[in-house]
Amino acid sequence: MSLSRLLRLACLLVLCTGAAYGQDARSPATTPAPPPPLTTVPATPSPMAAAAQGAEPVIPNFWDPHARLERPSAHDLHTIRFLLTDDFPPFSFRDRRGVLIGFDVDLVRAVCDVLAVPCAIQVRPFDTLVQGLADKQGDAIVAGLDPTGGNAQLISTSPYLKIPARFVTRRDRPFDPANKVLRRTVAAVCGSAHEAYLKALFPNLQLACKPDLATALAELRAGHAAAVFGNAVNLAFWLNGAQSADCCAFAGGPYLDERYFGAGLAIDLRPDDRRLKAALDYALREVQRNGSYEELYLRYFPIGLF
Repeated sequence: MSLSRLLRLACLLVLCTGAAYGQDARSPATTPAPPPPLTTVPATPSPMAAAAQGAEPVIPNFWDPHARLERPSAHDLHTIRFLLTDDFPPFSFRDRRGVLIGFDVDLVRAVCDVLAVPCAIQVRPFDTLVQGLADKQGDAIVAGLDPTGGNAQLISTSPYLKIPARFVTRRDRPFDPANKVLRRTVAAVCGSAHEAYLKALFPNLQLACKPDLATALAELRAGHAAAVFGNAVNLAFWLNGAQSADCCAFAGGPYLDERYFGAGLAIDLRPDDRRLKAALDYALREVQRNGSYEELYLRYFPIGLF
């Protein structure tokens, strides 16, 4: 099963039942070949970790401020047709009125405002997105496809969101993942990239493999695990929901590693459409610069991923 389909199933579980998210969110669903163990964890624990504990949220910025991106000429652009799905909360889904909403939906509108071009959004089943783009029924896909997937039919913009891995722990029990004295039990989903990451980079922790994220989080609430390690989107929505009963918070991290968690969410295009790719890369950076990205991030991620 593809990583994108796994996330959709997990997101629908939360949206429809209020349960915890399931498996990885747009990060590799299968365990990668373990690399040689690293001596350091690729993460920035501060000040982002503090933000997760109630300080001012940190707005991620994935754009190089020194990169030279030229504003595209209006003559080079036409109506941009974006292909999305409607089963990918909080990125693109339908509210109770049936209106399409989400982070990706509003990001597309912000991009079009920057470029000052008309845009159209077409909703399609996930399995038809790539073929629809190839058949020129749309110009760009915004659906969290993995740009590292090796699909020769696609090129991708720079990522507009990278989804880190995080630890979640109980508020009343301090947890330090780097502590090599106390061998604490940490739950993760069996066979997931997060389980593989813990095995490779946190040999000091006692890993408890669980069949799904809901089971792992129930173990945490019951005090049978010191922490749960998983996808920050899934965990943030659980923390913000009734299922957590405000028991827990992020601890440590965030952890970003493309070998395990993917390259991030990007806009995908046909390989011959590099002019549009350049325009979208410019627009995405300007959306971050003009403050629109911050507003969208805070709206859709009330508990910050970082």
